[in-house]
Amino acid sequence: MTGTSRSPEEIQREIAETQNNLSRTIASLERKLAPSDLLEEVTGSLRAAGGNRLADAIRDNPIPAALIALGAAWLAISVASTKPQPDRFVADAQGWRRRSVLSAQSLLGDEVRNLENQMLGRIEDIMIDVPTGRVAYAVLSFGGIMGMGEKLFALPWQSLRVDERRRQVVVDVDKAHLRQAPGFDKGNWPDMADLSWSNRVHGFWMGRDGDVLHRRVVSTGSLAGTPVRNHSGEDIGTVEATMVDLADGRVVYAVLEFGGTLGFGTRFFAVPWRAFRLNEDEKRFELDAEKERLKALDGFDKDNWPDMADPAWSSRVEMQFAR
Repeated sequence: MTGTSRSPEEIQREIAETQNNLSRTIASLERKLAPSDLLEEVTGSLRAAGGNRLADAIRDNPIPAALIALGAAWLAISVASTKPQPDRFVADAQGWRRRSVLSAQSLLGDEVRNLENQMLGRIEDIMIDVPTGRVAYAVLSFGGIMGMGEKLFALPWQSLRVDERRRQVVVDVDKAHLRQAPGFDKGNWPDMADLSWSNRVHGFWMGRDGDVLHRRVVSTGSLAGTPVRNHSGEDIGTVEATMVDLADGRVVYAVLEFGGTLGFGTRFFAVPWRAFRLNEDEKRFELDAEKERLKALDGFDKDNWPDMADPAWSSRVEMQFAR
């Protein structure tokens, strides 16, 4: 005891106050408020109890007091673990999104659904603008699912959302509106660098003309196996995959298989997209790097790919190709 007598009514009020503080704290935890909000609330309840009365309140009500402390600690850890870190997150109109780098080829065949979770079709191909590395379109096949025959549809990348966990692509369109979308046959692909075609497609899906003129749009599916040479005309290897930053909508790396060409077995190397030049006449890529330089690069095995969204890994790769 503290030597200061208190009436039963005072003790009851303190218990009620502690219970109210606990209720407010739990509500804050459920909403995951900003740490400053919860901290102010908890410290406010501590100030209200004050001095010896705080010690009595904690002694007489250990579980509520412990829960308040535990809740504050949990929220602090939760907020710290989800705080955007440099290069791991990018900002857009919806807030912060974690960077995620995936092979464009790995998206092929993924389901396409609308916001009502209705199955619409699958991803047929990913189209990129080679000079800029920008992902221009995702080509979707809606086929017999929509009763529309084997038609293909090019959707601007900005109109899609990729759900990696479910291996799905989500598009905000209902089936009735989808039937009016501009499409094309598998054997008759349009020129996706054509401005009038681009404006028509963007107008349907985005409600406006395209804001970027694509100069050389190619299929990422067709890039796999493309030969790569250096400026000396030496064969270096072939393109194994094109790696896309989903949040930014750009190709960040091409993964090359150098294999026995360089004399050290089959190894894979990620090369920044900016380091390549497409030789359209010969349908191959050129890379300004001699064989000896390539042998010194950090490579990886086919079954042990690195996390290409990791800023430390990215910095090492970029430095290897810094000019």
